Amino acid sequence: MKDDNLITWTEKLYKGSWLMDLGYRDYIAARFLLNNHLIIQGLTLASTAVEKYLKALIVFNLKKREKYHYHFDRFELLKDILSKVNKDITGEFDPVFIEILENAFKIRYYDKIEKPIFMGFFINQFIGELDYTIDFIERFIANPQNVGNSLTAYSSAIKDNDLQLYENNFILNKENKKDYMEKTDIGFSIHIQIDSVVQTQKIVKGGSYRNKYDGKISKFTEFEPNLLLKNNSL
Repeated sequence: MKDDNLITWTEKLYKGSWLMDLGYRDYIAARFLLNNHLIIQGLTLASTAVEKYLKALIVFNLKKREKYHYHFDRFELLKDILSKVNKDITGEFDPVFIEILENAFKIRYYDKIEKPIFMGFFINQFIGELDYTIDFIERFIANPQNVGNSLTAYSSAIKDNDLQLYENNFILNKENKKDYMEKTDIGFSIHIQIDSVVQTQKIVKGGSYRNKYDGKISKFTEFEPNLLLKNNSL
């Protein structure tokens, strides 16, 4: 008797590859937006990119059909499924970076914001951590011991020297991560009020911050009074 809960290798390959392709599209769009300081849009796509990559890893390793369509608002459930089907690789990721991705998911739907949200980070460090995370997942999936799928949009873009991928990418440009993370950087602060549903984005200009990197990206918690601030209400 046929077990309807079983998932075929072909189905896993199709769905997993499809999720990776969508994740890469979100990732490359996020890089473009973040490098051009379109912060809210870039954060949103960074969150969906990592989410889709994690779901791809889950699908590739499924033995039977399971519910895995969780988002970053239910990140612990994604972690549980990863542990069940293969390995929870999110333990390798920067917890500050993951916290930003969780908040980025929340700001997709203003009507569901239950309390004020504040995010403060440095753009260069965030892009660096995004690049590290996607590269880590790509390499993990490409490993034959895990999945063995190396024919991806990401690998093709590397082969083609795609400028959209290589721009400001410390991994592909073979820069030391600590040196990259400690470059002069620009801080961004995002605060969303629960009562007004108005997002205030403050952009610090001048690039006068240098942060020590100890394995976690720095939080941008305040503005210096001598820096030029620009407020945008969206």
